[in-house]
Amino acid sequence: MTVPCPITCRRRQQARRGAFVLGLALGQLLTPAQSFATNGTEPIGLGQPDRARGGVDVAVGDSALSQFDNPSSLAKWRKTQLDFGLQLAFPQVHWRGPFGSADSEIDVIPLFNFGAAFPVNDKLTIGGGFHTKSGLINRYNFRHVLFPLQQRRVGADVKNASLSLNAGYQLTERLAVGVGGRLEILTAKVSKVLGPMDVELSHGEAYGGGFQVGLTYQVTDDVTLGAAYRSPTWFGDVSGGRAQASLLGMLPVPLGDGRLRDFRLPQKVTAGAAWDVTDRLKLMGEVRWINYSNSSYKSVTVGTALPIGVKLPLSYQDQWVFATGAEYKLDDRWTLGVGYNYGTNPISRESVNAITSILAKHHATVGLRYEQDNWWIGAGYILGFSESMEGKGHSRIPFGIDYGLSRVEQIQHSIVLGVGFSF
Repeated sequence: MTVPCPITCRRRQQARRGAFVLGLALGQLLTPAQSFATNGTEPIGLGQPDRARGGVDVAVGDSALSQFDNPSSLAKWRKTQLDFGLQLAFPQVHWRGPFGSADSEIDVIPLFNFGAAFPVNDKLTIGGGFHTKSGLINRYNFRHVLFPLQQRRVGADVKNASLSLNAGYQLTERLAVGVGGRLEILTAKVSKVLGPMDVELSHGEAYGGGFQVGLTYQVTDDVTLGAAYRSPTWFGDVSGGRAQASLLGMLPVPLGDGRLRDFRLPQKVTAGAAWDVTDRLKLMGEVRWINYSNSSYKSVTVGTALPIGVKLPLSYQDQWVFATGAEYKLDDRWTLGVGYNYGTNPISRESVNAITSILAKHHATVGLRYEQDNWWIGAGYILGFSESMEGKGHSRIPFGIDYGLSRVEQIQHSIVLGVGFSF
């Protein structure tokens, strides 16, 4: 005989589903699309040349990868160009809570980019490629306030990548314009402790898209200006994952599906300048504005199996990034690049949690590139200086009882590799 679930039973079921949704939302949104040695959701650079000079590229555009940030850079190519970029990030992340501490178990995170440029005529060049935007992976075993006798495994595996098609057109002798579109995919796997509840999402994903425009203006033979706009990435719901939860570490209970409604990544505006001081020395600088406050990082609506929606404020603020770099030709084949990149931190101390990848504010970069007539190869290094963030004694995270009393520390090392060919 089937016994109907009483009101109290249904309320317990609804509470379990609500706890899962909070875990999914916070696990996704406090860590998504953040890769190591980056400015929030944005990489410092895309290829070896710009990564070596602090990420400055909007007014330079010397790689087929530059089209992802400024599609007008395509107009300069008169030969078919293929460029590849690889960044191997080695994060060192340490978490300290009220009942001990732990280090993240992840040793290396690879980020791969590919770009191609195909001239159509003397004025028009089309291009495209693949851009890995993030690679957040954190994984810990440590004790929480409500699980003091056992270590609980928490972590996140969040990836965001895009496929882009662009075109650059030489409008006048000095002015080039560009436009393009992109498709993106966001995937996430999250395990998180929220007070007495342990929640886990096996896998969730979303597909979206956006567009980008840019221009490059040659003020004089030695000075170039560049500017670009990248729209938000509009996704559908982040869905498809199966979830489970347990109370005080007891037997996990399947909770079905959950979703984040109308997920959106931030828009970005970039402006910069490059100056050929001599035949050997080039100086450049760049400013970026990343609009987190008009994205899902500010707030998101969480959908459940119930016919209701819950709006969660995450309070991310807009970010400003300032980068400067220099290149010096050691001879006709070898070029040395150095740079510095600073980004304000949009994450507040009230939002610190166990799987957060806090943002390194200060980055120093260096790289060396060797060029032949139809190919080049280069390598470099990025140091994200040590950063730490400590809770203020309380947390904005629902049920995040011990997060307000915790601290996360991170230092970031990256090896950069690149190669390109022209035909």
